[in-house]
Amino acid sequence: MTEVWAVLVAAGRGERLGAGQPKAFVAFNGRPLLAESLSRLDTSEIVGNVVVVAPPGWEESAILCAEEENASNVITCVPGGDTRVDSVRAGVAEVPAEADIILIHDAARPLVTDDVIERVVEALRDDIDGAVPGLPISDTIKQAPAGLVERTVPRDGLFVVQTPQGFRAEIFRRALAEVDQTASDCAGMVEAIGGRVRVTLGDPRLAKITTEADLALVEGLARP
Repeated sequence: MTEVWAVLVAAGRGERLGAGQPKAFVAFNGRPLLAESLSRLDTSEIVGNVVVVAPPGWEESAILCAEEENASNVITCVPGGDTRVDSVRAGVAEVPAEADIILIHDAARPLVTDDVIERVVEALRDDIDGAVPGLPISDTIKQAPAGLVERTVPRDGLFVVQTPQGFRAEIFRRALAEVDQTASDCAGMVEAIGGRVRVTLGDPRLAKITTEADLALVEGLARP
C-alpha cells in the first residue's frame, strides 16, 4: 500500500483579502475557510494523514477547526514560517520517513476533490517524481515588459497550475534541502534538481482565493 500524507498549507496572512484575520479563518459559506479543505481531505479515500500548517499563534484554532469537522486524519498542526516555502518545510518535517508520497495543498484552494487527488497520485506510479493538476490556458498571452508588447506567446502546452501538488517523498525532501526559495511553486523546486514533473487534469473549481471577489466566486462554486 502506498502511504500518502498531505501537508495543508494554511499559514497565509490574507492581507489582500482585507478580513483582519488570517485567510484560513475567514468565513466560507458559514464556517472557516480551513474547514472546507479539512473536511474534503478527511473524506478522501487516498489521503492517509494530514499535517496542518497554521499562522503562528493560530495552531489551537486550527486544531479546534479540525475537531469540529471530525477530521480524524489530522495528525498535528505546526506554525508556518516567513515564506510559503518555510511553511512547507515546517509541515514536511512532521511527515514520517516511511511516507511514500507527499501532497502539498493550499487551503486557499478549498474545493479539492478526490478525482484530482487520484489523478495526481496515479501519475506518480509511472516513474514520475512529481505531479501537478493544471488547466490548459485558453486566453491569448502577451509578453509585454513595461506594458509594451514584445511578442505573443504560443499557448500550446501552457497550463495554469493548481494544488494539490504531489511528489515522491524522498525527492521532495531533497528538493527542500537543496533549492533556495526562488521557485514559484513546489514543483519548481523538484524541477530544479532534475526531477520529472507531469501535469494532470485539474479542476476549474480549484480557484485560488486571494481577494473578496475570489471568495465570493468560490463560495458560489461550492454551493449545490
